Amino acid sequence: MSDEPRTISCANPVWPCCWTREQWQYFTHENEWLICNNGKIGCSTCSEVANLGTHRTLKGQKIQLSKESTTCLVGAYGDNKDKQLASLRKKIREHKLSVSHIEAEKVKILAKCNILPEAVAEQEKELLTTTCNIFRTAYYLAKHDRPYLDHPGLVDLQKTNGSDMGRILHSPTVCTDIVDHIAREMRAKLISSIMTQKKPFSVLIDESTSLGAKSCLIIYIRSCVGDSNDPLTFFLDIVELTDTTAAGILDALLGCLTKHGLTEDFLSQFWLGIGTDGASVMLGKRGGLCTKLKEKYPNLLTWHCFNHRLELAVHDAVKACTQVNHFKIFMQKLYSLYSMSPKNRRALQQCAAEVGSELRVLDVRWVASSHRAVKAVWVSYTALYAHFEKASVDNSLDSKERSQYKGMATKLQSPVFLKNLAVMLDALEELADLSESLQAESMSLPKAHKLIMRQIQVFQARKLNDGENLAVANKAATDLNFKGVVLCFELRRGEALIDKEQFYQALVDSLQARMVPDCDKSLLESIVTLLPTSWTDVFLPEHGESELQSVSSKFLIPYTNALKQTYRDYKDSTGGNISAPMQSLMSAIATLPISTAACERGFSKMNIVCSPLLSTLTVDHMSSLLFISIVGPPVLEWNPLPYVKAWIVKGRRHAQFTACPARQTRDDSTDADKALWKLFN
Repeated sequence: MSDEPRTISCANPVWPCCWTREQWQYFTHENEWLICNNGKIGCSTCSEVANLGTHRTLKGQKIQLSKESTTCLVGAYGDNKDKQLASLRKKIREHKLSVSHIEAEKVKILAKCNILPEAVAEQEKELLTTTCNIFRTAYYLAKHDRPYLDHPGLVDLQKTNGSDMGRILHSPTVCTDIVDHIAREMRAKLISSIMTQKKPFSVLIDESTSLGAKSCLIIYIRSCVGDSNDPLTFFLDIVELTDTTAAGILDALLGCLTKHGLTEDFLSQFWLGIGTDGASVMLGKRGGLCTKLKEKYPNLLTWHCFNHRLELAVHDAVKACTQVNHFKIFMQKLYSLYSMSPKNRRALQQCAAEVGSELRVLDVRWVASSHRAVKAVWVSYTALYAHFEKASVDNSLDSKERSQYKGMATKLQSPVFLKNLAVMLDALEELADLSESLQAESMSLPKAHKLIMRQIQVFQARKLNDGENLAVANKAATDLNFKGVVLCFELRRGEALIDKEQFYQALVDSLQARMVPDCDKSLLESIVTLLPTSWTDVFLPEHGESELQSVSSKFLIPYTNALKQTYRDYKDSTGGNISAPMQSLMSAIATLPISTAACERGFSKMNIVCSPLLSTLTVDHMSSLLFISIVGPPVLEWNPLPYVKAWIVKGRRHAQFTACPARQTRDDSTDADKALWKLFN
């Protein structure tokens, strides 16, 4: 035994003050479960079993574990040392012989094995089958974003259909425990697989406020899983933030990764990168989260999400081209006019039906949403004009409202506005396609860089050539008619034509500055040099080998002779032959998260899960539901048996347990109700 006392998370452990060091060594030698915290003693076995969850024996009998023993609160009593020594000896002996301690030791042994003995498993085969039915039901609820309150009803439905659902585990509360248990076991398997493979992984994070105005940090991991060489981005956890500063987020992130089994040594060796949005708390150069992480993990690659960069690039271009402001004001008027008034939406729908025009919902947020809003105006141009004209002479409206509608109708008759609309639609179509492409699961840094550079070339060409929609608008301006709307060349005050060349040049400049900044160019150029797309017909035999060494060190792949030789084979085959060492490097490059769109989708899923029936969920319960809903396999492909076995091993009841009352169903129907229902049978 060690000379120092064993403790539960105590910075300055001491044994009880009435004991000497020799007495402490004697008692811990005789009772290996004995622990100490701030002068109070406790039981390590009971503490570990308590952390497994609700503690029960395999026979179903609940173990009543003492809170004092599990949390180190057992102290001596007496007004002198002899009485204190006697009281501690008595308490230790009583606890050692107690039924709860003996059963806790049995549960601990079974939990450590993490398997049921073959004999017990065979005897309880039928019990396992019934419990599997319950687990599938709970899993179905989590997978399909249903509330826990549906669990008893689904159990009754399956009973009616002839399935054996057992006696217990039918309540919403137990359903919550089952879902948490399944999610916990799934996470453990996933993290164990990542650590066993020893492949680089990346983390994606985003912060949002939800769940009753609580600040939460959503955490995703991107890594190769199983035999696949293609990285996968999957949800890990969502944690509540008590401190939204960089230091608070750092503690929450590292605490989450450690909680799920990623050790400090593993993080130091295999944590490749982290992807975030552009908030200063994340990317601040002096005190941002990424700066603090780089201090702890110097090899960590930090990446600003390409989709967030794209939004900033578009914002910069709009600021540089002031003529766009008038167009933005009109779009905002349209949005407020229809988004805040059901009456106006109904009137617009009626006009759209009358003119046979398609109606799109106006919404403004991201580039893709802005594209949908602008396209809605383009597609529904005739319906909008008809609605404005009709409302401008509607005597049920006051003169101010009629004047507003008249002005908007006149706006739609302007060829200048039509051309501006076409220019914005052409640009936003390209930007929306780029944004959605960057969000793809298979998108890697080389692919993203190729798409961005190609888009810059397209915008440079657009300075001289009209886009598809602008060509239509120019023809309509010549004909003074667009989709049946008569156009008028009367120039209104404050109306200005967007300078096409200036606007597209502003987009080119902002994309180059935001999407390919100087700090990323070196890494991007080194990666591109390794790829066949950058190779010429004739190059030196050692072409790209210095870049190979640089890239492999950044992406945590050892630069070995085998890697160098496989790269030469890769060049000889013009990229057709890729051996294992080179494949590992390519997979590592693809593991760097270039977009945090998955985090945004995670928050969207959270808003779906957090329905009125689930509005009081804790963050931990929400995390379990999200994990199963996002990461879990379909219900028909999920095998509940390993999770049922782990459940029983940890002391939980099976569905056929008889030493407790079965669920009682309440019948609130009246005789009149039954008489009515009898007619339908």
